[in-house]
Amino acid sequence: MSIISFLRGGAIALALTAGAAQAADYTLRIGSVQAEGDPVILGFEKFKELVEAGTGGVVEVQVFANGALGNTQDLMDQAQAGANVASFTDAARLAAFTPQMGIIGAPYVFADYAEADKFTSSEVFDGWATQLQQDSGFVTLAFNWYQGPRYLLTKKPINSRADMEGVRIRTPGAPAWVAAGEALGGTVTPLAWAEIYSSLQLGAIDAAEAHPAGIVGMKFYEVVDHLTKTAHIQLITGIVVGDSWWAEVPEEHQVVLREAAIEAGRYMSGLVNDQIEADLKVIADGGVEIHEIDTTEFRAAAAEKMEGLGLTDAYKQVQAVLAK
Repeated sequence: MSIISFLRGGAIALALTAGAAQAADYTLRIGSVQAEGDPVILGFEKFKELVEAGTGGVVEVQVFANGALGNTQDLMDQAQAGANVASFTDAARLAAFTPQMGIIGAPYVFADYAEADKFTSSEVFDGWATQLQQDSGFVTLAFNWYQGPRYLLTKKPINSRADMEGVRIRTPGAPAWVAAGEALGGTVTPLAWAEIYSSLQLGAIDAAEAHPAGIVGMKFYEVVDHLTKTAHIQLITGIVVGDSWWAEVPEEHQVVLREAAIEAGRYMSGLVNDQIEADLKVIADGGVEIHEIDTTEFRAAAAEKMEGLGLTDAYKQVQAVLAK
């Protein structure tokens, strides 16, 4: 081998090494308060796989569980400030910027995941997402991530809305969540997700509401005695990033990120639906009594709350989409 060939070979090797080292030109960190093994985190891993394959490794996705990056509001604040962070959030929080988004997290709007997915895949929702970006600087990658039906968790049996009088129930602080807790008849006490277990254990609250995977993941069945199948919210959530970070990503990779988020959302939602009954068995085996209930009076109270939140027109738009 000549010295020139040797040098050329070395230069090529160095170039390849440098190219590999710099392959991830963009990094997106995504996290949630859910524990390892939760369908949400498994969905993030699928998102990572799809993005990195679809961009040839140019976009790297880093996944964080157990609130390692902060809680939902922390991540929203970071994304809005321009950090390379994706926030996994619910529509009730986004309603602070674009009010009609609140209907997605309002009580008794969707009967199941199929309805929620249909609406959040519609042109009407796309228009709302565009408005959200203008109002807040959040870019919506997908909003079809289903965490399951929300059920009422209490220390005493609940047979009617009257049984909830004086019961301190934890909800997130967003108006639609507070309205849901009030529609159930409780006295709402906003708390962080991570504080629910200890607050129930110590008696700071009397009740909470959560989805089956979350109940199992956080072991809430250890500190409550009853689960009532109110199914007051079909918890549909999504992924948003800040538009300043988004603007730095080439358009072809933006397409991959959006498509990956939608596909991973359906993957994660399938996991949730497949394991609801298994989760309920874990909860029952943990000593919790599970109750069916007539939700008519809860639904009537929820309808009044939606009117009070100014969401009547948004609700009509949702119903029009679902009727097609």
